[in-house]
Amino acid sequence: MTEFLAAILAFPTVLFTIPLGIVVGYWLTVMVGAVGIDLFDGDLGDFALGAKAGAAEALEGGVKGAMEGGAKAALEGGAKAAVEGSAKAGGSFLEVLGFGGVPVTVSVSFVVFLSWLMSLAFARPAKEALGALPGALVSGGLAALCLAVGFVLAGLAVRPLRPMFTVHQAPRRSELMGRVCVIASGRVDGKFGHATFEDGGAGLLLNVVCDKANELKRGEKALILGYDSARDAYEVEPVDWLLPQELEHLKDPLAAAALARDKARTR
Repeated sequence: MTEFLAAILAFPTVLFTIPLGIVVGYWLTVMVGAVGIDLFDGDLGDFALGAKAGAAEALEGGVKGAMEGGAKAALEGGAKAAVEGSAKAGGSFLEVLGFGGVPVTVSVSFVVFLSWLMSLAFARPAKEALGALPGALVSGGLAALCLAVGFVLAGLAVRPLRPMFTVHQAPRRSELMGRVCVIASGRVDGKFGHATFEDGGAGLLLNVVCDKANELKRGEKALILGYDSARDAYEVEPVDWLLPQELEHLKDPLAAAALARDKARTR
C-alpha cells in the first residue's frame, strides 16, 4: 500500500492523480443523484470551440480597445480569423479522435484515467531506462506522452458509446402532416382514437380522430392530415382511401405534406 501511494504521488503520475481524484468524486455525486452526467453541456469538441470562441472575443475586444484606424482593423480581423480558424481545427481534430457526440464529462474521465494508468505503469521503467537524462526532462516528456496517448485511446474507447448519448428530437406537429401512423385503438371516430408513430426513437402515442365513417381499427394504417387543437387530436383518414397515384406521394415527405393539406381542405 505504501509503495502504491508513493507511486501515485510521484512526479509525473501525481499530475494525473489529482484530476483523477476530482473525476472519481464527480462520478460518486452522479451515482447519488446530486448532479447529472450532462453537467457540462455538449461534447469535448464543443467545449474546445466554446473556449476558443471566448478567447477570440477577448482578443478581439483587447485589439479593438488598443488600436485605432486601419491598424486596428487589420489586427482585429487577423486575430479574430486566426483564433476562429484554430477553434474550428481543434473541434474537427477532437471529432476525428472520436469525442464528437459524447458528453465532455465522459470524455475527460476517460482521458484522465487512461493517462494516469499509463503514467503509473511506465513512470518507473522509463526513469530506470533513461536514468542518464535529467529527471525533469524524463518526467515532463513522459507526462506529455501519456496525455497524448491518453487522448487517442480515450477517443477509441468512447466512440462505441456515442449512440447512447444521441438525443432524438420529437417531430413538431407540422412535421407529422402527410405521415403514416398505425392505429392502436379498436376504433377511430370523431371523438376517440389512438395511434402510434415511429419517430426513430421510443415512438409517439397520438390522439387521433376521423369525422367520416371508417373501418379503422388496431393495426390499420392512417394518413395524418393535420392537428385539431380544439380536440387535442390529429385528424386522420385510412390510407386505403388514397388513389394509386396519391400513394406514390407518401414516399416524399414534402409531397405527402402537400397531399395532406389538399385533402384537409376538401373535407
